[in-house]
Amino acid sequence: MRTDEREDVLSSLKMFKDSMAKAEYEEAYWKWSVISLHSSLQSLMAFHLGFGNDLLVMRQEDAEAWLEAHENETDYPEVKMDSFLNLYKKIKKREILRYKFSPQGQEGKSVKRINTLRNEFIHFMPKGWSIEVAYMVEVFIDCLNVIERLGSELAMRWEDEEQKNIFEGLVEEAKGKASAKQNH
Repeated sequence: MRTDEREDVLSSLKMFKDSMAKAEYEEAYWKWSVISLHSSLQSLMAFHLGFGNDLLVMRQEDAEAWLEAHENETDYPEVKMDSFLNLYKKIKKREILRYKFSPQGQEGKSVKRINTLRNEFIHFMPKGWSIEVAYMVEVFIDCLNVIERLGSELAMRWEDEEQKNIFEGLVEEAKGKASAKQNH
């Protein structure tokens, strides 16, 4: 298997689309819709920030350690990606190739909510838990709008025209699946 942040955006969007289709018949797929959408957005933020500067994707302390190793010509440290919400702060703060992300409407709250939902599913403590589907669908649509806008700004950075077209088609299909759930 070979992948990178671009391919992860695409495969996560495919998983989201498939999970949304299955959620109609089996509630457990709502969990995988949350996780896959979160993954797609996280990979897209890393793709945007890391274009030519992986330091922006790293945790602050890792970036500092990497720069110190580079300056001193010593072994590079192991590094980790910054947290989801820190990546989100960075895309709003940093201008990359003359583009700085600016959320619209409730998108900022929805990005935080998808992160909270994902964390609850990944680090699930034993409990009974009910989540309003309409709430999740609103979060999904906002996050898909963020993905769509950020992905269009990255148009020139996709591997090729085919990959860009696949991304655009997947976003359109994913938004269609989410919107269909909104109207039920």
